[in-house]
Parts: sequence; C-alpha cells; structure tokens
Amino acid sequence: MSWKIAGIILVILICTAGCVTSPMPGESGRQASNSGTPSQLTGQGAAVSKNLDEYMTALTDAGRFSGTVLVTRNGTVLLSKGYGIANYEFSVPSSPQTVFPIGSNTKQFTAAAIMKLQEQGRLNVTDPVAWYIPDAPQWKDIRIYQLLNHTSGIPSEGGFLVTDPIDYSLPELMGRLTPLPLTFEPGKGYTYSNNGYITLSYIIERASGRSYNEYLRENLFLPLGMNSTGQDNARNVFTNRASGYTTMDGKQVHYDLQNIHNTYGAGSLHSTTEDLLRWEQAFHTPGAILSGQSLDTMVANGYGIVQAKIGNRTAIGHGGRNFGFISYTIYYPDEGATIIFLSNYDRTPMVTLIKDLSAIVLNGSYTLPQKIQRSAIPLAREQTVEYAGIYAPEWEKTWTITVVPDGGRMVYTSVVPHETVELFFEGNDTFFVTPESADSFIFTRDGNGKIDGFNMITMEGYSDRVVKVK
Repeated sequence: MSWKIAGIILVILICTAGCVTSPMPGESGRQASNSGTPSQLTGQGAAVSKNLDEYMTALTDAGRFSGTVLVTRNGTVLLSKGYGIANYEFSVPSSPQTVFPIGSNTKQFTAAAIMKLQEQGRLNVTDPVAWYIPDAPQWKDIRIYQLLNHTSGIPSEGGFLVTDPIDYSLPELMGRLTPLPLTFEPGKGYTYSNNGYITLSYIIERASGRSYNEYLRENLFLPLGMNSTGQDNARNVFTNRASGYTTMDGKQVHYDLQNIHNTYGAGSLHSTTEDLLRWEQAFHTPGAILSGQSLDTMVANGYGIVQAKIGNRTAIGHGGRNFGFISYTIYYPDEGATIIFLSNYDRTPMVTLIKDLSAIVLNGSYTLPQKIQRSAIPLAREQTVEYAGIYAPEWEKTWTITVVPDGGRMVYTSVVPHETVELFFEGNDTFFVTPESADSFIFTRDGNGKIDGFNMITMEGYSDRVVKVK
C-alpha cells in the first residue's frame, strides 16, 4: 500500500499517473516561498546553498516536486525553503511551516518512545508481548524487540482498511490484528510490518498509562519544541496543513480519504521540516532525548530507523508515504549533514531526489532535473489479454493488483488504496501511469514467453517485484 511501500525506501536506497491538465508543481502554478537560507553564507557554503536551490527549482519547474526542503551541514542551514503549492484550490504556497503527514517516518518516533519507556523502567524490549496483550496466545513467543526490528512474524497488513472512516481505538485494533496468522515463527524471518508498529503503539499506552499521542507529545515533542508535530486525522483542521495530490487518468487529483489516525505508530504523525530538524539534532545527540546507549541500540538494531552505507558513507534515516504525501529524513554522521524533505505530490522521485541532494552537499556528481515526457503507443485489444491477471508483491501477498483490459485500455485496481488507474503502453512490455515520471510497470516473461509478473518502479528508483498469482 502507499504508506507501506515507502517505509522501507531507505533500505532500498542504501542497498543501492496520466497527462496533467491543470497546473502541477513547476508549471504556471509554481511558487517558491519563505527561504530560510542564511543570506550571510559565503564561500563553499554559499555555493552549495545556490546549487541546492537551483536543483530544487529545476525539479519543481519540471513538474516533479511540490513541498519543503531543509538541508544543514555542521549546524549551518544551507537550504530551508518551500517549493510549489501546499493547496491548489486556494493557491497556498509551500513554506518551511507547512505541515505534512510523514507516513512511516512515524516509526522512528514510536521506537524512540519504547526506548524512553525502557529508560523510565516501565518496560524492557526483551519483554514478551503477551505481558501487555494477554488475549493473543499465538503471540506468546513474540518479544518487543521483534516488533521493533520487523522479525515478529506479524503480517504487515490486514485487520482493517486505511480508507475506513471509522476511528478505531488501539484495543479495537488489537482485537482485529491478533487473530491474523503469523507469516513465520517469531525471530525466524523478516517482514516489514505496519501492524507490528501499531502493536507497539498499544504497548506504549499500556506501559505509560497515557494515550499514544499524549506520551509522544509529553516525552518527545514538547521537550524539543516540536509544536507542529502530532497524530494526524484527515478530518482535523489546523493551520498550515498541506493537501496531498497525485496524477491519475490524465488529471491532477486528490486521493480518496485515508484515515491516517488508524495507522498509529506505523504512520499516523504529521510534522514540518523545521520540527524534524529539531528531532534529528536531538536524536543524534546522546542525552538530549535518549541516552547514548538507547540511541546506539536503536541504530544498531534497526528500531524504526535504518543505518547502512551509501557508497562509502554511513547514512541513518527513514522514508515515509501516505496517499498524496512523501517524506524523507537522512543524516550523515561523519559529515554532519542532514537532509529532510516533505512533499505533497506523491510522484516525487524520492530516490533520485535524496541521491542528488546528497551529492550536492557532499561534493558528488549530479545532473539538473529535466522535464519528462513519455508517449503512449496504441495497444491492440488482443494484446491486452496477455497482461491481464491478478498480481501480488513478493513481500506482501495480501496486497493484490488486478490488471484488466478496459476497451482498448489497460487499467489496474489495487486492494489498497482501492484505486483504479490507467496504464499507458510504452512498448517492450513497459507501461507508465503518468508521463512526467520515470515510474514504470515493466512486465516479465517466463521461459515460455508468458507473462509471470512485473517489476514496479516507483519514486524513480524503488523496484518492487510483483508476481502473477492468477
């Protein structure tokens, strides 16, 4: 699902839809606003700042970004600026104060809250989950740390739909999640699990006696002055809120309402780039919010955060995605560099963007973004039949994608977020959903030449293997 896929995007980066008919980021509606870049920068800092702004302006002008970017190095802000539009209906420009849902970036806060509770003597990460959820006998062998590092065996999805308008309490969600069969014996495999982090939210409430949002606010957000960060609900009205957009069927659209609230510790928070910088600075300073031991444990074991190598550099961070929104936070400890972006355009090239911004800050090679224009090739009706079928990602078989002919068109319908989107044929078993993005569905064939699946390239760099199941 949308907010699920991007949660693991840092791992992918490190180990490595339709024509627009109304103004998109970078076209006639583009605005850049509220630059927080210090005007007193000189020398190399000023040059890097100029290059960052030039790059983001080009990406926005190419119709491939809308949102806010914040970049620092060794305590110096190199760029803090909004690009594009936070709300197209009212022509509200993006700014460093714009509030965005952050998707799976929520997980690092959930993990930090667990570590804080351990420091407060209210739990231990080696505790059995059954101590806090006694009505789940099939979870009797799961430990808290296995929820934190995605080795519990609890499936990522199931139990509820994120498009369900009902706000579920955490006890109600536990009643829906605990009957789900485990995908493997606890500790014997790895499945990136949103449901595991929802379960951690419940443990936070049981151990602290406070609601999930209250505990994070009192112990993480308020001490750091993160006044624009909290648990989201799509129905809430508050100042500086961004609207989320995508492109489908040849036009710019809102996604259907997603009830982010029900994702709790897996993806329910909203924030700003300014608040996230406060978090990054405190998180990587032992004693500021967590002890050095807790910080080291989180990073070393992948508790809500990922550490790996990009080239020969150590990077620590996470990505996130909600319907219409993408977020990214990354920190280079040896270079003292932090890169944060929040976008309200869900076709933002996450992988390309973070790679190129890193290159600019760390003196690597990059090229300025260009406008992408792809052309569809007519597909004969008889050709559409061989691509039709039901497909599922290898890592999450409960999320299916149905590809079907619709007259002379091809469309796909996904179980989550229950959307039907046209696929445009480009030749060589390749389809795209919007011509201004490099994202693709590239179908593959078995030894007999029959379609057996496809590689789904999203955010211009993330490849998800999807196999034909029917």
